[in-house]
Amino acid sequence: MKEKLYITFHSEDDIRHFVDTCNECDDAIDIRMQKTAMDAKSLLGMLLMKTEEPLEIEYACYDDEDNYEEFKQAILEKYDVKVVQATEKQAADKIV
Repeated sequence: MKEKLYITFHSEDDIRHFVDTCNECDDAIDIRMQKTAMDAKSLLGMLLMKTEEPLEIEYACYDDEDNYEEFKQAILEKYDVKVVQATEKQAADKIV
C-alpha cells in the first residue's frame, strides 16, 4: 500500500460511528497518534484519542486487498479523511 489515511474526528459521535464501521471489517485497524497506537475497534480506547487532530489509520489487510478498498470508500463517504500518497523513500523506510 503506497498511501496513508488520516482521519479527523469532530465529535464523540464521529468516533462512535467510526468504531462501528471498523467492527464491520475482519482485518485489524489501528489509529496512530505520534507514537501511540490504539485498536480502532475499541470504543473505550478510541474515546481517549483527541478530536480535531489528524490521526493516522493503519489497516492490516490479511487476505484480500479489496477489503481495504471497501473500507477506504466507506470512510471517505462518512468522515473527514485525507488520503496521502507515500513517497518511494517513505515506503522503503517503512520496510527497513
